[in-house]
Amino acid sequence: MLKDPVRKAAIVSGALLTIIGVLLIVWMQGFIDSLVRWWPAAFTVVGGILLFKAFFRKARPSALFVGLLMFLTGTFYLLLNTVIPETLTLKELWPVFMGIVGVSLIPYGARYRRTVRVTLVVPGLILIVLMGVFLLFSLQVVKQSFSDFVVSWWPLVLVFMGITLIASGWTRPKE
Repeated sequence: MLKDPVRKAAIVSGALLTIIGVLLIVWMQGFIDSLVRWWPAAFTVVGGILLFKAFFRKARPSALFVGLLMFLTGTFYLLLNTVIPETLTLKELWPVFMGIVGVSLIPYGARYRRTVRVTLVVPGLILIVLMGVFLLFSLQVVKQSFSDFVVSWWPLVLVFMGITLIASGWTRPKE
């Protein structure tokens, strides 16, 4: 394309100096701090593109899962950096990621090979419930520590298992 090495070196050097100059101006004027807050928008955009492909271009079901996961994660980080008060940090809001994975699993499980995959939907629902429980403790809505709560309320697991067995026996078709 460019056969003259001096001309090629001048163009490459000029482009490099221009890029470095623009970056230095942005940094020196304090725009970096405001731009850093918006980095999760890249995840949101890529997730949106994958969701578009999943819904309108008939992409593989994994594009739906990954797209939803990236879109929701990017949106959550964007809200965390811009809207959510600084008193709430990732230390308190970490259970939201469990909910994001759960919310991403449900439509993926519902569209997987054109059948509803209970093995994907049920874990998604469980992750959403666990997110709610862990958020209660993380945000200190429940004043008791999580370990004390588990020690005193562990029989609830037996109750839920019993109700599940009763419901499965009740709804089982008769032979």
